[in-house]
Amino acid sequence: MGLGKGRGILWPIAVLIAVTLAGGPARAQEPAPARQQAFPESGEVLMQADQLSYDRDARVVTASGHVELAYGERVLLADRVTYNETTGVVTADGNVSLLDPQGDVAFADHLVLRNEMRDGVIQTLRVLLSDNSRLAGHDVVRSGGNMTTLHRGVYSPCDICEKKGQTTPIWQIKAFRVIHNKEKQRIIYEDAFMEFFGVPVFYVPYFSQPDPTVKRQSGFLTPSFGSSSDLGQQVEIPYYWAIAPDKDATISPRFTSKEGTVYQGEYRQRFESGQFEMFGTATWPRNQQVGTPAENDFRGSLFGQGDFTLDENWRWGFRSELASDDTYLRRYDLSSATDLISNVNTTYIDGRNSFTADAYYFRGLLAADDTATTPWVAPLMQYEYSYPDQVAGGRIGFSANAMVLQRREGAKSRRVSSSVRWDRRETSASGFVYRLFGSLRGDVYSVEDVPNPAFPAATFDSSTITRALPTIGTEWSYPLVRSESGLRQVLEPIAQLIYSPNVGNTEEIPNEDSLSFEFDDTNLFSEDRFVGFDRWETGARANLGVRYSVYTQGGGQANVLFGQSFRVNNNDSVAASTGLQDDTSDYVGRVMVAPSDDFLLVYRFRLDDENYKIRRNELNFLGRFGPLTGDIGYAYFAPDQSLTFQAREEAYIGSVLRLDRYWRVFGQTRRDIENDRTVANRLGVGYGDECLDVSLGLYQSFYRDRDIEPENSVILQITFKTLGSAQVSGSAGSN
Repeated sequence: MGLGKGRGILWPIAVLIAVTLAGGPARAQEPAPARQQAFPESGEVLMQADQLSYDRDARVVTASGHVELAYGERVLLADRVTYNETTGVVTADGNVSLLDPQGDVAFADHLVLRNEMRDGVIQTLRVLLSDNSRLAGHDVVRSGGNMTTLHRGVYSPCDICEKKGQTTPIWQIKAFRVIHNKEKQRIIYEDAFMEFFGVPVFYVPYFSQPDPTVKRQSGFLTPSFGSSSDLGQQVEIPYYWAIAPDKDATISPRFTSKEGTVYQGEYRQRFESGQFEMFGTATWPRNQQVGTPAENDFRGSLFGQGDFTLDENWRWGFRSELASDDTYLRRYDLSSATDLISNVNTTYIDGRNSFTADAYYFRGLLAADDTATTPWVAPLMQYEYSYPDQVAGGRIGFSANAMVLQRREGAKSRRVSSSVRWDRRETSASGFVYRLFGSLRGDVYSVEDVPNPAFPAATFDSSTITRALPTIGTEWSYPLVRSESGLRQVLEPIAQLIYSPNVGNTEEIPNEDSLSFEFDDTNLFSEDRFVGFDRWETGARANLGVRYSVYTQGGGQANVLFGQSFRVNNNDSVAASTGLQDDTSDYVGRVMVAPSDDFLLVYRFRLDDENYKIRRNELNFLGRFGPLTGDIGYAYFAPDQSLTFQAREEAYIGSVLRLDRYWRVFGQTRRDIENDRTVANRLGVGYGDECLDVSLGLYQSFYRDRDIEPENSVILQITFKTLGSAQVSGSAGSN
């Protein structure tokens, strides 16, 4: 029997045997290193080692010193390996590692493998799974290449920090027997205990979880626990159902001690043409409050959305937001929305042509909302076309819009609108930037039951109204750029002149889509500041402003915008308090500072042009300073800023403080300064590492609306990372 050196060589055992039989004792040669490759399941075993020897009589190959043995996609590493050619048995000793095709790595001191390294017996095994979780056990039996059975097994994804004197993981699962079935992609535990810091917490006779190769599989998800002054003690136990590769569902009943069970379910499905998802809830409340929405026997909701492709040009989709009554969503902490919008739409896009058609159903959830006067829209259609060639050096576009708006009580309107626009932009040799634009718009309205402001109890007669508005304008700007010491500065004065006949707006056309009118920095240079079609901006006007920007080499930036609008005639289409009715408007501006990704400050304001009183004040700040992340917001709106809200002043502060790598403290508060009351508070603590995330939060809401009262709640959320879904059974061995 001979010995030889063979480090760095992938050596076919079959070749080694042939050489040995032909010429006596074998001595390893030094051929050129073989090319690295994935070995096919061809029956060929390849070996690499420091020393190789072959016993011709016993037909046993012995390798020692950094042994690497490969069969197909399975790789075995060890200090010493023997391979019996007759029986096909591989025995490995010392620092044994076995890598399988799924990416799992098994560690042992001694193992015996047979049947092409698929089956074997191991005294003590430690497995590093593909998601870095760990599985260990004694008296391990491996069969069929996909079934591993461990006695007295332990599973945990948690690291053990020996520097801190930690001897056990934060949590682990111990079982009398653990079976890893790779064919079914599950890890099964029999007679299992879950331990926290080495202390058993609960016992189950049978428990299983998906192995790391599974992306989705049916089973229970992590439950959540809570306590609320309105709903009492709560527990939510979700179950995930992987129905098929293209569809799944999650059933999440929430059990409350005061209001019974809230049944919740989500369904998702994909098609070749698109996808949709639906989320529904239902409950039969125990406490029915007469005179409030809570007096109903049944309360529920249905939310969903979908998007589908019909062909290369056409798409359609939907959005569903439905609730049985006004306060259900907020009382059961399902949503804080006060307006619900359901929609069905279709879209056509072909190059420069686009068409959309929508139908809308609205639902207001505040006490002041009346379903009889809430409108629905069906259809609302919009068409856009851009002419491909330039005309007089500019671009021409065409658009058309049609709408039918109905309601049970109140104004009803039908509209057809179209416009043609032309836009040309150029830069002179001296650096001036010019823009010329013009448009012609025409509308036809059919209206009925429109209230007459002069006589509150009366309405205008039903009528058909036509109107047209031509608009021309020009815009001039002169960007001045200076770069010095890695700092780039841009100063840009901007002037805009717009003219259209001062025809104003008629009150016989109900204002349905332009109620939320605001004058601010975002529409200072808009040709028409009304966002919808029912109102338009007319008359001769000028918009003047200046923009200053700074950019640094490190990616930081800051900019300031300040400006004002001027009119030849007063704009009676808007309220005086909007700051845009008089011949000189209020001043509007914005300041944005972002020196790095860790700091963002945005300040927006509007100042009265006569006494410089602040009419609008908004401040938003996001910052990260080491372990502290902060979010600050402040907003002030003077009375009657628009038709949609009254005076408001409120502040918001939220932050997360990381105490160390794992622990965090978080808190939020929102204050209604105008009415001197707190709206909501949140305070909590959390812990997160590679295997566990826990958060405990105290939430306070001071909101009142019919059956909704101020509420205090405590919510505990625990997530066992890598544990995934779970199946629990009352008897061992059940599936």
